[in-house]
Amino acid sequence: MRFRYHLLALALAAVWFMATSDSATAAGCRAPRSAPDFDVQVNIDVGEPAVHNHLSKAQLGTSNLHGRRAQVLGNAQAGLELRWSIQYQVREWRNVYCFWTASATVEISYRQLDVNIASDYEPGSCQYEAILDHEFEHVAVAQNILQPYAQQIRQALTSLAIPTAHLPATANSPEIAREEVEEVFRRTLFPVRDQMSQLLEQQQAEVDTIENYRRTWRRCRKW
Repeated sequence: MRFRYHLLALALAAVWFMATSDSATAAGCRAPRSAPDFDVQVNIDVGEPAVHNHLSKAQLGTSNLHGRRAQVLGNAQAGLELRWSIQYQVREWRNVYCFWTASATVEISYRQLDVNIASDYEPGSCQYEAILDHEFEHVAVAQNILQPYAQQIRQALTSLAIPTAHLPATANSPEIAREEVEEVFRRTLFPVRDQMSQLLEQQQAEVDTIENYRRTWRRCRKW
């Protein structure tokens, strides 16, 4: 199964709080009491696979299978899309700016989830169904991995690395505050994404064992 990353979109919205010098000095670098707690939403969309039957074996090509070149009879391709939007707030304090993250929404979805079966095999044929079942094992692995990692992303975003109203950070300018918010989310989300990709590749390899291929092959008489 081919696993690819697609669009990564980042949107930030800033809300400004202005404080006078006296009140800011008394409060220190703190968020207003009215500032809400950090809210995290993680949404997943496992997607529905689209099955295609228009590419021939020649067009699907060959693949290096366990050290040998083998004809590809079908494949599955998944493209992961990771999006997030952040609302952060900034408060002027003396000669610096306090900032904290108010909310974050992360979306993980499959922008592409395609199954290709060689056009040499007609839908409904033994070979077609055998290949389809094998490729749908890959699809199930891709879909099932999202929910556990959605929980990991939620936990990562509630770590102390994220500046919140309870523990704001400071920057010398609003622009630097924005850059730091972007960077801390990248540092938090990318390792989880990379870990998910590595585990996905391992689990997909477990589907493509020689024994699994032999079992698929034995289902039909002619290939």
